[in-house]
Amino acid sequence: MKKLKFITLLLLSVLALFSSFNLAQSNRRDARVQPEKVMDVIGVKPGMVIGEAGAGRGYLTFKLSPRVGETGMIYANDINRRVLQSINNRCKRENINNIKTVLGKVEDPLFPVNELDMVVMIRAFHDFEKKVEWLKNAKKYMKPDATLVIIDGHDYHTQLDKEKVEKMGEEAGYQLVQYETFLSEDYIYIFRIKTSD
Repeated sequence: MKKLKFITLLLLSVLALFSSFNLAQSNRRDARVQPEKVMDVIGVKPGMVIGEAGAGRGYLTFKLSPRVGETGMIYANDINRRVLQSINNRCKRENINNIKTVLGKVEDPLFPVNELDMVVMIRAFHDFEKKVEWLKNAKKYMKPDATLVIIDGHDYHTQLDKEKVEKMGEEAGYQLVQYETFLSEDYIYIFRIKTSD
């Protein structure tokens, strides 16, 4: 009996330590990413339909969800089925109904056609294998006045800079309309689909 109590106490201690670690890690990421300020700057509002590309396990997904509210929708996209399942599991566990996962392709996010007010990605674009092709394909999912937001690093690892990102956007048929540098590790690029004059 004492051994069972000890094991139970040990497991509870490990769980508490793990929870504390996750909370500290999340707080550090929030301090670096400033999700509330970023959502203000990029224009996330209640009722919006947003496609998040490269959602991973849903860090930004679960920040966007309460912001768009019950009348909005977040389509969390990734090419990794396992990470999307973790988002589905959390949605079920927390009874979140305004997030749907979308398994995409390397060159195409496969969002619902002509539904999105915004496409956003955070720390994902640098990993895309077919960046320009992906950007071209994303246009068919966006409403005419929608924005495409790329939030990504500006360090050696990502090998992205304003000139490269803007050039890829232009090649894919977008125009850079806003560029923000207030984050310590990331730049924010806001594009709109070019209109023919």
